[in-house]
Amino acid sequence: MRDFSVRIAAGACLFGLLLAGCDSVPGPPADTRPPLLSGFSFSPQRIVLEELPPGQIEGDLVRVPLELGVTARDEDGDLETVRFLVRPPLSSTEVVAQGEMTAAGDGRYVAGPVLEFSRGEVGVYTVLVFAVDAAGQFSNQARGELVFEAAGRPPVIEDVEMPERVTRPAPGENPLAIPIVAVVSDPDGLENIARVEMQVVPGGAVFRLCDDGGDGACNPGASSGDAVAGDGRFTITVQLTSDNAPGQTTFRFRAVDRAGLESEPVERTITVE
Repeated sequence: MRDFSVRIAAGACLFGLLLAGCDSVPGPPADTRPPLLSGFSFSPQRIVLEELPPGQIEGDLVRVPLELGVTARDEDGDLETVRFLVRPPLSSTEVVAQGEMTAAGDGRYVAGPVLEFSRGEVGVYTVLVFAVDAAGQFSNQARGELVFEAAGRPPVIEDVEMPERVTRPAPGENPLAIPIVAVVSDPDGLENIARVEMQVVPGGAVFRLCDDGGDGACNPGASSGDAVAGDGRFTITVQLTSDNAPGQTTFRFRAVDRAGLESEPVERTITVE
């Protein structure tokens, strides 16, 4: 009987210890060490349109194979993926190519995507590589710049559509909206146009005309009044109010491509009555 009591007491104690163990014994330490990248390389780092083999140019489309390599280490041994992406010039959100890199041994990861873009999209492309472990932790970013160049020809302002004479609204009336449209082309493609500007001359403020369909992508927070995105009709809409001074105002228009080549300037004058 005594032994039985001892066994019951001991079993109760063991059971109690097991219950206590469920609550107090800590689990494995959390993984707090992210992956680490080093030895990033890619080729080519410079592309010249005129030097590309004919087989890499099809109409307006350019195809360029890119070789990527990077070394990825993770002390926790839970590296999950190593990825790359390539962004076009003048954008922090668009992607030309992206994908997962392949393990090549000794911590080295490689990829060989073929970039496809318009021959007019010259400029500096961003090449970026990063790794993620099983805990969702991101590594440092390895990045570089890929320069795409072309001899190119400057854009052309073919026409400017704006009224020559307008009448101010009467006091108390709504402002008069005046759309001003510069029709622009580029021998290397519309994608090669970096910006179209309108300046009040002489020496006045500079405004940007947009071919964005009026969604405010060109001038964030303000609609240009542009009707259709990507049709080469760059637009700005000005507001004429009753207290605007009468007289003549001259605007000078110019277009600039991604290589910095400028169109011949075009001037137009509007008379406010």
